[in-house]
Amino acid sequence: MNTRYWDDLAEGEQLVCRPVVLSLDEIIEFASKYDPQLFHIDEEIANGSRFKGIIASSLHTLSACTRVIVDEQKGIEILIGLGILEVALPNAVRPDDFLSVDAYWSDLRRSASKPGQGLATMRFTVRNQRGETVLESGFKYLVACRADEPTQLVS
Repeated sequence: MNTRYWDDLAEGEQLVCRPVVLSLDEIIEFASKYDPQLFHIDEEIANGSRFKGIIASSLHTLSACTRVIVDEQKGIEILIGLGILEVALPNAVRPDDFLSVDAYWSDLRRSASKPGQGLATMRFTVRNQRGETVLESGFKYLVACRADEPTQLVS
């Protein structure tokens, strides 16, 4: 795999991410460990809730979508993650929903004080098989630039 640098990124460049599908068992297993709210782990209670069934934890959805985004970054020399953009969750994710992840690079800016580094944001929207948005967010990264001198982290 070839190393890619900040200089190789283009504003609006899209990543082709594989789809995400969370099974009922995966949803219950994740929520049991990390977000044990009853509408994530107990089918009977979830059926009587406002959701009318089990839904995935937002943390599970974000984690699963992060995985496919990172898989598609293919060799980009990310130095560190700087933050997560506001996370919007307008619709619930249900077992076996087919989630499409549309991700793209934006807000590319080379560091003025550290020319061997650049800032980049990966924005993404996740939609289910009905075209409903279930997640919108993004990640801010510090990315190495092509440089003759070693890159140092911004302090």
